[in-house]
Amino acid sequence: MTRPGGTPGGGAHGESDLTLFRRLYRVFRWAVLVVLVTALILILWTAPPPKVAVDPEAPQRLERKLRLFEADARLGLSHPLRLDEAEVNNWMQTSLALAAERGPRPAVGSARSASNTDPNASTDLTVEEVQSNVRDVKVHMAGDQIIAYVLFDLYGKDLSLTLEGRLSVQDGYLRLAPTRLMLGSLPIPRATVDRAVSSLFDSPENRERFRLPPDIRGLKVENSELVITWR
Repeated sequence: MTRPGGTPGGGAHGESDLTLFRRLYRVFRWAVLVVLVTALILILWTAPPPKVAVDPEAPQRLERKLRLFEADARLGLSHPLRLDEAEVNNWMQTSLALAAERGPRPAVGSARSASNTDPNASTDLTVEEVQSNVRDVKVHMAGDQIIAYVLFDLYGKDLSLTLEGRLSVQDGYLRLAPTRLMLGSLPIPRATVDRAVSSLFDSPENRERFRLPPDIRGLKVENSELVITWR
């Protein structure tokens, strides 16, 4: 017997819809969990560093180029300084070693402890805080693009970051037009990459760190070499 205004089997139909909704909810819940776990694994899965050129004579060659450039500059001569991949990586490793000799800096966790109690504190990392936890840097240059691989420590865990893009100079500041970013083995969406790089280069805490000396006119990658031009 049906209720007035009702339809035969209406109760069974409602129960069927509810059962289907519960099943879909369970599937959705497990799918979200799988996606989150996969993303976490990819982030923690350190990406392999790029293969970079290694040349035992790179340190001596770099030193000769710098000495020659300084001598020409004193004579008023100006020509582009070109550094190949091996020379750039040697310079990066030397800079990293010198930074390590200055002594350990506060880790990101301790540097950000104040933000846990101050709701108005900024959560963006500064260049100095990132540098303090860098363990290795490798640079690969292909065509007009630079691929920077950074291995850093975050709360006791080694994580890798791979950033690819094109270098340029705008109004005396170093800029990077990103084309790809990976955190660990997880590719980051392009929109997120653009926001992150813009925040890094434009934030008040970091902007002045990317100001180049006034006599540098340009800095770019050309034919797989780092090219620095002067005014």
